[in-house]
Amino acid sequence: MSKEDEKVKWYLSPISVVLLLFFILGPFGLPLLYKSPKFSKTSKIILTLAVIIYTSYLIFASLKIARQLYSGGSGTLVQMQL
Repeated sequence: MSKEDEKVKWYLSPISVVLLLFFILGPFGLPLLYKSPKFSKTSKIILTLAVIIYTSYLIFASLKIARQLYSGGSGTLVQMQL
């Protein structure tokens, strides 16, 4: 291991940052991405866009499920319970 690898905190390592972005923190993990010295500028931009798209999808999917539940659940959720 080089000295550069030893100086990077565990939460700034590439695997940790990606796991935190997509499974735990979502968009709140973006500051960790931009603090991490292991990512290039291009990869930071690509990951930022991916997190925005992923988060937007999760929000819209959650809203759709909530609407189905509160409107009587006459959609795929009823079929899944059978």
